[in-house]
Amino acid sequence: MIRIFFDTEFTDLCTDPRLVSIGLVSEDGQREFYAELTDTYEVKECGEFVLAAVLPQLEGGAARMSMAALSMCLGGWIKEFNEPVKLATDSLSWDWPWIQEIFAGDGTLNDWPSNLDGQPLLLTMNYLNDYDKFVEAVEKAFASGLRRHHSLDDAKANRLGWIAAGGDIENEPTRNPC
Repeated sequence: MIRIFFDTEFTDLCTDPRLVSIGLVSEDGQREFYAELTDTYEVKECGEFVLAAVLPQLEGGAARMSMAALSMCLGGWIKEFNEPVKLATDSLSWDWPWIQEIFAGDGTLNDWPSNLDGQPLLLTMNYLNDYDKFVEAVEKAFASGLRRHHSLDDAKANRLGWIAAGGDIENEPTRNPC
């Protein structure tokens, strides 16, 4: 089973947030996926923090897509792994529901990639070999230039934390073609 590290950014920490972006990077660092949503939110729905720290980092261009396009592109990207996939996140309660929504399609999860495990890996649990190394590596990644609160860079930082806490793979990624 391959792990894919992911992170999301959304409009606010509230009862009805809206997805702004999602970033994923494979465990080997060779493949990554990044998308910014065009039809899930309006800027006026964003909290002050998101206005200041998230929206200015959006890349635009080919990363922009609708939720329907995201479901299709991300589902295809995950299926290309041709082996079981487990998603890993540092925030199960905020990030995982977006995966469920992305693949809900008609509301019945019919669009769920067949190789995607329905149980995510929570990176902040103490079962890591060395949680302190995880945190140190994440902070070092941001100090080295990764953008905090950019969903793809947050996913990359979590991957580096995972490696520091017991993983062993580090390579340069390529972006998704979709």
